[in-house]
This record gives sequence, structure tokens and C-alpha cells, in this order.
Amino acid sequence: MNDEPATQPGRFGPASDFVVRHRHAVLAALIALLAVAVVLWDLDVVAAASIVALGLGVVSSPRHLGETPSYAHGLPGLADGPPRPSRLSPRAYVAVSITAIVAAVVLLVADAPRLAYVVVALVAAAAWLVAGESAWRLARHRRRMRRALEAYAPTIGMAFAGRSGAPWQLRMWEPYLLRSGEPCIVINLHPKYTPMILEGAELSSPLITLGSRETADLDTVLVPSLRALFYVQNAQRNAEFMAHDRLTHVWLNHGDSDKPANFNERHADYDVLVVCGQAGVDRYARHGIDVDPAKFVILGRPQASGIMPASARAPSPAQPTVLYAPTWQGLDPSVDFSSLMQGPDIVRALLARNCVVIFRPHPLSIRWRIRRAVVREIRAMLKQDRAETGRRHVTGKKAERVWSVVDCANHADALISDVSSVVSDFLQSEKPYAMTSMRASVEDFRAEFSVARTAYVLLGDLSNLDEVLDDLLGSDPLAEARREAKRYVLGDFVGEESAEAFADFVRELAQRGT
Repeated sequence: MNDEPATQPGRFGPASDFVVRHRHAVLAALIALLAVAVVLWDLDVVAAASIVALGLGVVSSPRHLGETPSYAHGLPGLADGPPRPSRLSPRAYVAVSITAIVAAVVLLVADAPRLAYVVVALVAAAAWLVAGESAWRLARHRRRMRRALEAYAPTIGMAFAGRSGAPWQLRMWEPYLLRSGEPCIVINLHPKYTPMILEGAELSSPLITLGSRETADLDTVLVPSLRALFYVQNAQRNAEFMAHDRLTHVWLNHGDSDKPANFNERHADYDVLVVCGQAGVDRYARHGIDVDPAKFVILGRPQASGIMPASARAPSPAQPTVLYAPTWQGLDPSVDFSSLMQGPDIVRALLARNCVVIFRPHPLSIRWRIRRAVVREIRAMLKQDRAETGRRHVTGKKAERVWSVVDCANHADALISDVSSVVSDFLQSEKPYAMTSMRASVEDFRAEFSVARTAYVLLGDLSNLDEVLDDLLGSDPLAEARREAKRYVLGDFVGEESAEAFADFVRELAQRGT
């Protein structure tokens, strides 16, 4: 992998870009100039050549002077955050250097007195000294970071080249990686998301943010102790991490569902694909994606380990508790499985049946103005109903941050959701669930989405809402079928067995080659 960032014409000005693009020719001309100066031993020529040499050195490397190095938060032995930036911008170094070069040439042609060279050199030297100090400080920071990483000796890491989903996607998997006892780091490609990760992911592992050289800095970050990288979002730029083939690259995803994110053709490029059950393996073949069967590892769903079976919670038929957890609308209409816009009508129907509602929208829904307005409408509806009836609905911060999906599932008698990993997790309980089909018929929806085969399918126009609620909250004719589906989707794991199996898998990867 090339260690130099791509040239970006125009970033520092045409003169600098010209020198950078033609630096070999400029260097040859400079050597010739110095050779002439030495042969003639003309002090004026030597002075002018020296100023030109130093100036060209600065002008040809403004990107290095102005770059931000990789930095860390929570790494023992290293201060949090990037080092102090340079006192001057790279443009200032370039401007001073070009001015000094031009002045030196003019003075030489004009046969100016030697004092003039001294003045020009002193003015330029001030900026060059600052440039030198900045370059030294950046190099020192890189050495310190490398030493700190080597001392920490991580064996596993999460590589994240994704975007706004980082906090909950990383938080979903880190505890189960750490359960292995292996030291872990999290590597973030995009610095703009670092504050969001620090605030929302609540990581225990050191967070490494790649600097302006981006993945070119990985040679510094990927220390020899590291054995495997785990991926929770299928960003295209994951390939830049995966180019380091010394490591084992493991696809985890951030949930199990029948969404296209769970059967992308790029997944075949990973060394290992962790899936919950045989359904996760079959999903690829069903959509015509060829993955080497040897790459699959079935480990259940560690995040669902804490979800209690239905027998552990006596249902409350007079006042059942229903978890309503709509997914988000996606970035493209073809993957919009969300029922959120129908959410107010669904919640009204539940309230009419004397239900207690746990409302947990997808964390990305509130990033869109229209969806955010619907979320607020449902919250307000539940708050008002609680004040009027005393029903203890759960919404807002408690449902979305204080309680996990596991907590919500354990407090619920039934679930209404969409094509979502929440459904797969909830299947661990064997309690009844409904899934909304926003476009397809009941039959087509069940044919396309395997988890829907044991769901009460709610049509997007809500025309069968009463019928679905009768089955979901009453007779529950799919109870026996759900027990069989659970093994197919989540594997043969009971209680904490999935979390332990995953921890063993992580330890085995970390110890390879040691």
C-alpha cells in the first residue's frame, strides 16, 4: 500500500503543486545549481542556492507539515487526542518559501550586497524553524503512539470505516469481544465521527483515530501482536484494512436479519463470516451469492443470550406488554422496511386493547426530520395515555438507552417490528411477534424473509391489523413453529452458551501463530 496521500492539486497553490509534481526535475536543477556554486566558489551563488534549496524542501512537503497524525483516546502511555497543531498553516510555509526563493534569485541577478541575502535568509529561517519543529513534533508523536501500542499489545481489534451508526454498532459487539480476555483496540477511519463514538459507544477499549494520511498510517497502528480485525459495518473502505493480509478479517455485521446488509456480495472477501445459525448461511445461497462454506462459523447470537424464554415470564392477558420496535427507512426505497410512519395507528390499536407499550425506534430514525416528528408524536401519545390511564408505558431515554434490547424483550409479552435484527433476537424468547410487510403480500413476504415464516405478518396498509393483534395477543397459533425456527435462526445455543462460544472463537483467533 502506498504510504503517501494522493496529490491534491490546488490545495496549497499552483506553485507548490508544480514543485510537488515535478520535484525530481526541480531536484536535478538544484543539484546542478549547487555544483556550479561549488565549482565557481561564488559566495553569492552559494547563498542564493542555499535559500532556494531550503525553500524547495519546504514547498515540496506542505502536506506533511500540515497533516494530522493518527491519535488515540484511552491508550495507556499516550495523551488523549491529536498533538498540538503547527503554529503556522502549510500555506504560510509555502508563501514564505516561494517568496524567499524568488528574492534569492532576484538578488543574485541584481548582484545585491551580501547583507540582503542575510536579511532574506533570516526572515525565511524563522518560518522554516517553525516548520522543522512541527515536523519533529509529529514524528515524536508517531513514535510515542507506536511504543504505546506495542506496550498495550492488542491481539484483536474492531476496524470501523463506516459512519453515523458507529456508537451502537461498536457498543453491540465490544463487550463480547472483551469477554475473551484478549486486549482490543478500535480503529476509526473518519475523525469527524470520533466525538460521536466517544460520547455514544461507551467503549472500554482504546480508540485509535486515523489521521489525514488515513489507512496509509495502518503500518504504524497494526502492531505485530495484532492477530484479527472484526467488522461491524460493511463500508467499502473496509477493503483498505483488509489489504493487510497478515491479519484474519472477520465479518460480524451489527445484527441478524433478512435485510440486504446481511447478504452483500462483498462479504465473500472476508476470511471468516460469523453467523447466528444455518439461516445466516442459507441466506447467501438463496440470493445467489457464492461464499466458500469453510468461511462460515455458526456461533448463535451473543447479544440475545440474556433474553429469557417465554416460560420465565407469565403473560398478562388482561394487560399485555408489547414492544414496538420499528426499523429505520434505509438510504434507498428498495430497502425501506420501516413501519414507523404507520406507528401512531399501530400504537393507538394497542392502547385500545389495554396494552402497555415499550416504544424503541431505531437509533437512526431520529436523524431525519419527518421521522423524528413521528417518534415524538408516539412518545407524546404514550405519555398522555399514561397520565390518563396509569398504564406504565416505557419510552424515550429509558427504552432507547437505559434498557437494552434484551431488557425490552424480557419485559414484553409480544413484539411488533419490521425486517430487523430485533426480531431474530426476540426469537430467543419464543414469544409471539409480528412483522410489517410494507409492500408484499403475506405469502410473498414469508417466502422472501425466513424469520417471517413464524411471524404474524402485518400489511403495510394495516388492513389486517385487528386479525394480527388477535393472534399475537390471543390464540398464538404459531407457538410450536417458533420453537423450530429458533434453532434454524439462532443455532443450538441455550442461555450464555452463545456468548461463551463467541469468546472461545475470539481467543482461538488471537492465539494463532503465537
